[in-house]
Amino acid sequence: MVAALQPLRQLLVSPTMFFDERPPAETLPMAAGAVVLFTLALVVGIALTGSMLAGAIDATVTMDNPDRPPEQICERHADDPESVFGDDCDEPATIERDAGALVQEEMRQYIGFALVVPFVLWAVAGIVLFGTGRLVGGDPSFAGTVSLAGWAALPELFRLAVGLVGLWVALRDVTITDPDRAVEVLEAALAPVEPLLLVASLLTLGWQWYLLTGGMANESDIAWGEAAVAVGVPLGLFGLVSLL
Repeated sequence: MVAALQPLRQLLVSPTMFFDERPPAETLPMAAGAVVLFTLALVVGIALTGSMLAGAIDATVTMDNPDRPPEQICERHADDPESVFGDDCDEPATIERDAGALVQEEMRQYIGFALVVPFVLWAVAGIVLFGTGRLVGGDPSFAGTVSLAGWAALPELFRLAVGLVGLWVALRDVTITDPDRAVEVLEAALAPVEPLLLVASLLTLGWQWYLLTGGMANESDIAWGEAAVAVGVPLGLFGLVSLL
C-alpha cells in the first residue's frame, strides 16, 4: 500500500522528479482520474453544504401552494363542475414549508453544474497551458498540457476540505429562526473563518503553481523559470478572479 502511494507523494512533493520519470502525456489517464475524483468530491461537498445549512435553520416560510391552480383560473372555473381546470381549487392558496428543506433542495440544483464545470475548466486550462508553453518558447504536446491541467485538480481537494470544515465550524452553534435575516446571520457566522478560507485558497494556488511548473518544464523542455512564468501568469489571473 505504501509503495503504491509513493508516486502520488512524489507528485505532490517533488513534481519535477515525478515528471522526469513519467512524461506528462503518459500520465493523462491518471490525470483524468484526478479530475473525476475531484468532481465526485465536489458533488459530495455540495450535498454536505446543503445539509449543514438546513441543520442551521429552524424556521418555516409561507409560499404559494404548487398543487393549487393560479387564482385567475380558480375564479373562472372553480364553480364549474364540468371544467377540469377547476380541479384542486379547493386546496389552500398557501402552505408552510420548512425553510431548511427548501435550502437543501436549492443546493441540489447545483449538483448538475458540479458534474460539468470541472471538466470544462480542465479543457480550458489545458488549452491555456498549451498556449503559454508555446509563448515562452517551449514545445509542449497538447496531451501533455491537458494532463498537467488535470493534475491541478488534486490540490483543489485540499481547498474543498478546508471549506467544508470551515463551514461546519461556523455553523455548529448557529440557529437561524428568521429566514429574512438568514444572509445577515450567515455572513456574521462565516466572518471568523474567512481568513482561514483565504489562506487555504492561496496555499492551493501556490501548490498548483509548484506542481504545474515542474510538469511544464519537463513537457515543454524549458528552464524552470520559464515554466514558472508560463504557469504563473494564467494561474494568477484565475486566482485573482476567483478570490474577488
